[in-house]
Amino acid sequence: MDLELAVKLTEDLREIYWEKWQSHLYFVPTKKILPKVERGIYITTEERQVKTIELTAPKSVTQPTIVIEVPWEIEPVLLLQHLVNVWKENGLEVITKAPTEKIPSNQYDNLATFQLDLFSVFNFLGYPMAKVKKKPAKAQHRWNKKVSDITFHINHEGATGEAIWRKRNELVLLKGAKLKAEAPLNKDGSVGFAVRFANQLRDENADKVKDFTTIADIVFKSVNELGNFLYFAGTNSWLVLKDDEGNTIDSYTVVK
Repeated sequence: MDLELAVKLTEDLREIYWEKWQSHLYFVPTKKILPKVERGIYITTEERQVKTIELTAPKSVTQPTIVIEVPWEIEPVLLLQHLVNVWKENGLEVITKAPTEKIPSNQYDNLATFQLDLFSVFNFLGYPMAKVKKKPAKAQHRWNKKVSDITFHINHEGATGEAIWRKRNELVLLKGAKLKAEAPLNKDGSVGFAVRFANQLRDENADKVKDFTTIADIVFKSVNELGNFLYFAGTNSWLVLKDDEGNTIDSYTVVK
């Protein structure tokens, strides 16, 4: 999608004009004066998240506000309803006092075209138009004396072996482990980072491996490093290493 925009920046606002729609967008900071537009829609934001949308201008700008100068071929009330509908589909709850409107089928295409252009501008400027899913915090693990007495078993995608986490920075893969032989490739046939890292680890320990079987104990710095070496990663290795009863190394060491 190509959009030609003319941008004007001042201390009071950011003004964008797009020739395609013969209209403006105004981004107004808190406590500044709103521009006067004949056919406007007013959006308030908080930390670049859309919060409210109305057809009438607020009496004072207490939050950053975006003013849409609605093109003449589009009805403001229908555009507001269409935006609210799309945001709802995208997981965003945007508050409005405007009554619910039914959008005529013959208006939908024009509304959708403008909305797509508008969202492209918003996304480019860092205003998400869909609910942002928070990534779960990465689990933290801590070595302890109890775990150093346990032999963990590995059986994943043809790779097998046993390991002991004997010290904080020493995870020992015991002699006799079998390595996964065939490296997975990206969809385009290229070699990914995990495979390159695994091959580097295998090269560094080449004197301890024969016919994809370890002939001596090998010490790694972490569970993930061991997983790269044995089976090119590709999974959560904290759930692969298990004791005699099937309990994972994660269950022994995760910080709660």
